[in-house]
Amino acid sequence: MRARDVRALAFCAVTTLLLLAGSYLVFQSALISLALGGAWLAFVLTRPRLQRVIRRLRGEPDWNGYFRND
Repeated sequence: MRARDVRALAFCAVTTLLLLAGSYLVFQSALISLALGGAWLAFVLTRPRLQRVIRRLRGEPDWNGYFRND
């Protein structure tokens, strides 16, 4: 796994946890926090960058050559 893949996954995990904790502190509702967290994950995980990371983690080849390791 490449360093940029680790950073992308860490960004996704850290921002989700911060959003969950922050929204729980603000709204005092687990349901609202989970809804906001789900919306954030739906947004982030559909971005092309994380789509490529997930494809690489599953072992699917990336034929476009956009991020080549030369």
